[in-house]
Amino acid sequence: MFADEATIRRTVAKNIAAYRKSHRDTQLDLAEKLNYSDKSVSKWERGESLPDVCILAQIAALYGVTVSNLIGEVVPPKKDKPHYHLFVLLLSIAAVFAVATVVFSAFVIVGVNFRAWLFFIYAIPVAAVVAIVFTHLWWGYLAQGIAVSVFVWSMGLCIYLSLSIDKLALIFVVCASVQVLVVLAELVRLFRSRK
Repeated sequence: MFADEATIRRTVAKNIAAYRKSHRDTQLDLAEKLNYSDKSVSKWERGESLPDVCILAQIAALYGVTVSNLIGEVVPPKKDKPHYHLFVLLLSIAAVFAVATVVFSAFVIVGVNFRAWLFFIYAIPVAAVVAIVFTHLWWGYLAQGIAVSVFVWSMGLCIYLSLSIDKLALIFVVCASVQVLVVLAELVRLFRSRK
């Protein structure tokens, strides 16, 4: 038996909101990921309109569910698994440092005339990029801002330790100015999401 349109709208509205909240996304976060306005997401969650099938498929893919979950054939989750997300993030970062360890060991064993310990320093911005990706998927603005900050400062450190140029310490002044921009950008995103 088919449900009437009003019932489907209510069900889809409730499920989109439940999956979005379980992934700690704001309506603006979801809208940005879909290249839609937050007003559209708000209308979907109030049941005033229904997203088309393509958008439902994108939402389902973002949250690791099926379109059937969104239209109500399966009950949405009551709570996200933040420990699982943290485990995936830590495992990914550990993989980056494992690769750095392998490269470091290879350089030391072969006897290449290079400061091989720098590979561990180079692994920090790579790990920060991994963190940026996962925090964008699963966590809020604070975690994203911290990951971007680690990337900025570790890139400055990599440049400083890799090059022998006079007055290169000024790279950290550049990092500080980029850090200010990162903080301001995150604050703008935070205030836009609360409108």
